Amino acid sequence: MRIVDAQWIPSTQHQTWDALIDPEVLQRCIPNCVEVVQRSPTEYTVTLRAKVAGIETDYDGEILMADVNPYNSCTLAFEGKGRAACLAIGTAQINLSTKDDGTRLAYTVACMAGGKLAECGEGLILKAGEKIIQKFFAAFIDHMAAQPRVAPPPPPPEPEPRGLSNSRWSWLLVVLVIAVFWGYHSFYK
Repeated sequence: MRIVDAQWIPSTQHQTWDALIDPEVLQRCIPNCVEVVQRSPTEYTVTLRAKVAGIETDYDGEILMADVNPYNSCTLAFEGKGRAACLAIGTAQINLSTKDDGTRLAYTVACMAGGKLAECGEGLILKAGEKIIQKFFAAFIDHMAAQPRVAPPPPPPEPEPRGLSNSRWSWLLVVLVIAVFWGYHSFYK
């Protein structure tokens, strides 16, 4: 199953990114979400209750972020296991860009199902997946529209150059090293 689409978010790019990695916002916006826990800066566990093709069950899952380019893009790998012998695994590529005084969030989701869930057929699973994504974005867009706009954080300051090239003693050290080599080759060879 593959879903490719984009959404316009009425918020700045950095605020959209920050909300997408905030477990509280995710829990509020993911349909039927029971819990989202951030285990590390790039790892989340998710529990949600969903009904797909007449099978209602709790799904316990993990989401891992990779190729993280803060405020711009990331790749998600996810796995969800249902208590009724259902399985869903996949990846999602997320890309953010500034567009029309807001943020364009483009995504590509590819996933597979196993167990009883796979028996429902790809068409039904695709329809259910699209419905979950629509509900998520409806809630997420409403949440972001209610947030005041905040200016992006300033870029980190450039570190001060370090090393011998910036030291006033560097030329003295270079001259000393040359003198030692010249003296060695002149007097001992």
